[in-house]
Parts: sequence; C-alpha cells; structure tokens
Amino acid sequence: MVREAFTNRQNNRSRLPWRAVLGGLVLGGLVFVGTGCASPPPGRIERVAADMISFPAVVTADRFERRLLGMPGYHYIVWSDGGAAPAALFQAAVSDVQVLEALQALGARPGNALGMETWERREDPDAKAPEEIIQGPVVEVLVRVPGRREPLTMDQILLDPGGRGFEMRFGGHRANIHHWHSGCVVCLYSCPGSKVGNARYTVRDYVKDPARFRVRPGVLPRDGTEVSILLRLVKPGGS
Repeated sequence: MVREAFTNRQNNRSRLPWRAVLGGLVLGGLVFVGTGCASPPPGRIERVAADMISFPAVVTADRFERRLLGMPGYHYIVWSDGGAAPAALFQAAVSDVQVLEALQALGARPGNALGMETWERREDPDAKAPEEIIQGPVVEVLVRVPGRREPLTMDQILLDPGGRGFEMRFGGHRANIHHWHSGCVVCLYSCPGSKVGNARYTVRDYVKDPARFRVRPGVLPRDGTEVSILLRLVKPGGS
C-alpha cells in the first residue's frame, strides 16, 4: 500500500472574524515537508489508496450544533487551528491547505467556481452569487470511528431536514483563503471558504431555511474522541 505524508505548509495562524462565522516539497517523493509554525504541530495526511487520503480529527458535536455564538449545521470538517473550528463537527489535525494539496496530488483539479460574493451577498435577495453551486470532481467523505469495522458515510452521521442529500465536490478555492483563514476542509453547503463542499445546497439555502443539519443520536462517539477522516476521489478531473 502506498502511503504519502503531507505536512503543513501554511505559515500563518488562521483568523476568521466572528462576524463571518456568525453571519521542502519533493517532486516524485513520498514526503511533503513544511516549515509551518502553527500550534498545535501539524498532523499528517496519508495516501492509503490510489484514490484516497486519510487524516486524524476529533469529534466536536456540541460545537457543531451550538446556536449561541455559533454557526450550527454548516461546517463539517475544519482545521483545528482555523477560524471556523469552534463551529465544526470534526476538528482536523491537518490544515485545509494540506488537504487541498493532497487531493491535487491524487490528480484532482479543483473547480474554483465560487467567489467571495457567494457568501458576502447572501442577504441580498437580488444577488445571484449566493445561489451558485460548487464545482469540481466528486469526493466521498467517510469517517472511521472506534468500534466500527466500516467507516461511516455522511448520511449515516447527519440528519438532513431538507432531504437533498450530499454531493461533495472538490471546489478548492485557494484564492479565497486569505479573506477568512477559516481552515474549512469540508462544508455542508456550496461555500467559497470550503475545499470540499456540498453541491446539493447553496449559501442561499442556508440563509433561507432555518432547518439545519444535525447529528444522528447514538452514531458518533463522545466529543474529544479521535477519528480518521477518509476522502476518496470518485472522479478525477473537474466533473
């Protein structure tokens, strides 16, 4: 089994204003080494199959569903040092930039279809940007938890009041990172801050519909438990 480790190459500590939350590369080698100084020290991303990467995270379900000073039901996986980490269901030990680069190393080309207006004009009823859908290759998002032989799918973990399901795509959006430094790896909506987002729901949907994704009772272990996130590239390229 081929295994590749990707270490952090993002130097600055992530910053996402709460107003936004509320409203050595070696070519051909196996190891990507960075000089980042983020705290805690970065984790590793491992290539566990030709089309799949894995990295550690911890469960933070209470934060994901918290409505007071939170952004409930929006952020699925966020880097633990990212600005959106306090609202995430899973806090990853690796950065969003690491994940972006690891998926590209699998041969994926990000869609890069969403600009900042997708979020910034979400309250403007005449704006079309908040209705735009994330583009890019399809990515399956799985979570391996202690005590289960098979990893959990997103629909096994989450209640989906809207009933549209999950079509996760590699949007990338590297050009948007400096605006928020959110650290967002996987978002449940078509968000310009995400690296992987859900093409079944738009930012407009989040604003208009008060129903939010919630965690299915009894599925996940208690908060603070370490799990493994698996991202599988279903279709390389941009579709």
